[in-house]
Amino acid sequence: MLAHSAARLFLVRHAETAHNARKVLRGKASANDPISGVGERQAAACAAALAALNLPDPKVYASRYRRAQQTAEPVARALGVSMNVLDGVQEMDTGNWNGRPYSDMERPASQIRHPDGTFGFEGGESVQMVAQRVRAALAEALAQGGTPIIVSHGLALQVMLGELLGVPFDEAWNDQRFAHRNTAISELVGEGGAWRAVSIGGAAHLDALR
Repeated sequence: MLAHSAARLFLVRHAETAHNARKVLRGKASANDPISGVGERQAAACAAALAALNLPDPKVYASRYRRAQQTAEPVARALGVSMNVLDGVQEMDTGNWNGRPYSDMERPASQIRHPDGTFGFEGGESVQMVAQRVRAALAEALAQGGTPIIVSHGLALQVMLGELLGVPFDEAWNDQRFAHRNTAISELVGEGGAWRAVSIGGAAHLDALR
C-alpha cells in the first residue's frame, strides 16, 4: 500500500506506435519508438478529456520512453503545465520474448515465468523487479502532491494498479482486469490511506476516432 497526499491519481497508457499496430513485442528496443499518426490523434483526444475535468493542481508525468512523452506533452499543454519525466514507470523489459507477437502472451500467468518465479520474461524483467521500481516512482510523484497524471505502458500499468489496489498480479493478468487500450485512462481516489478505483481503462474519448 502506497501512502499518498493526493486525493486523485490518473494513470494513462501511451498512444499507439507502429509496433503496437503490428502487435509485436519490442522491449527495451522500443525506447525511442515514436507514436503513429493514429497515436497523435489519440493523444489529442486524451488531452482534451483530461482538460475537461478541470483538475486542481495537475502534475503531468511520463516515462523515459519517447512514446510516453509524446503522449504526455499534449496533455501538459492542454492543462497549462510542464511535463516531467518520471524514471521507473517505463515498460517491462520482455527480454527473450522481443519480436514475438502479443498473441503469444494470451495464456495464464503461470505459463509466463521469469527465473525469479514471478510473472516475467527470461532475459528481461519480472513483476517483482518492475514492482520495485514503480513503487519508488509512484512514491516520488505522490510526494509532490497535486493531481498526478502518469503516462506509462501496458504491462507497467498492470503492475502499478496491482500495487496500488492490492491485487496479486497473476490474478489480474488472468482476467485482464487492468488491461488498457492506447491512451485509456484509469482514475483512482485516495481514501483513508488506501486507493480505490473509480474507473479502469476508460476510453470513451476514443469513440469519435473510430
